[in-house]
Amino acid sequence: MRLFLIGSLVTFSVCGQTNSSLSGSVLDAGGVAVEAATVRARNTQTGATSAAVTARDGKYTLGNLTPGAYDVSITGVPAMSNFERKNVAIDSKPAVLEIRMDFNTQLGTLGEDRVNLAADARRHKPPSGPAPRTKDGKPDLSGVWWRPTDVDGGGPQFLPAADAVARDRREANTKDNPQVRCLPGAVLRFGPLFEMVQSENYLVIINDDESPGFHQVYLNGRHPEDPNPAWYGHNTGRWDGDTLVVDRVAFDERIWLDQGAHPHSPKLHVVERYRRPDLGHLESEITVEDPGVLAKPYVIKRVADLAQGYDIYEFICAENERDARHMVGK
Repeated sequence: MRLFLIGSLVTFSVCGQTNSSLSGSVLDAGGVAVEAATVRARNTQTGATSAAVTARDGKYTLGNLTPGAYDVSITGVPAMSNFERKNVAIDSKPAVLEIRMDFNTQLGTLGEDRVNLAADARRHKPPSGPAPRTKDGKPDLSGVWWRPTDVDGGGPQFLPAADAVARDRREANTKDNPQVRCLPGAVLRFGPLFEMVQSENYLVIINDDESPGFHQVYLNGRHPEDPNPAWYGHNTGRWDGDTLVVDRVAFDERIWLDQGAHPHSPKLHVVERYRRPDLGHLESEITVEDPGVLAKPYVIKRVADLAQGYDIYEFICAENERDARHMVGK
């Protein structure tokens, strides 16, 4: 009986040996290992997704992958631009992909470097308890929140022209980023801290490191017939049960879409769904639709921790500005 079981196991192992693996290291632009980054691989044919978290030395392994083409991505690493490599071929032999991530800050100065922002993330201690509610029974989203973490980056598929623009911007050291000239950051970006102030008719969202850094969401659920383009777009909101659905249209052509330096077109439409499941967390689901730059819409899922005891301070970008002359291309 024992010999039969061993033989069965050996036969199963040989016959089932069709899957493979992907491994490698994740390093930043300076060659330093990136710890605790989530590497995701999505099979382009089946849509099946596998994920692994990098170790202290930056190494990762994704096992049990069916041979085929995979889109590999990393999102949500503090101070780093999102990474994506499309159509990575996986066959019967283990594959290796060494990943270099770019900084999404211009100078890597004290306070905006990756090590400091990662330390900030470790300091998060969101309080527990039920979510507060307004007098009409809706969840109160008000509070100061840490920069949200991407739970799922959505795997955007940009059209070749949009990818080319983003590549040119990054190769020029993002010297033309609107934030270099004290203008708002990307549509999908939130600062190290952001604040929500909720009233019956308005929701105001404030980023702590932008000028002007705030935009209003009108809680009447309606856009004007022909809204004027604006840096933050025109924003309306409506409640779907305990979820606030924010509809955003009419963005200024000069604002960048994301921290990967991608552009947008006049067709950009962003829908944000906010939910506060408890006192210490804010969940968001962001649907991005823009047929001018995207092959199809995609959805980002994020979670932010309540920054209890923190305040948003004024940010006057043009005051004593000395950095723009240093923002040069490579």
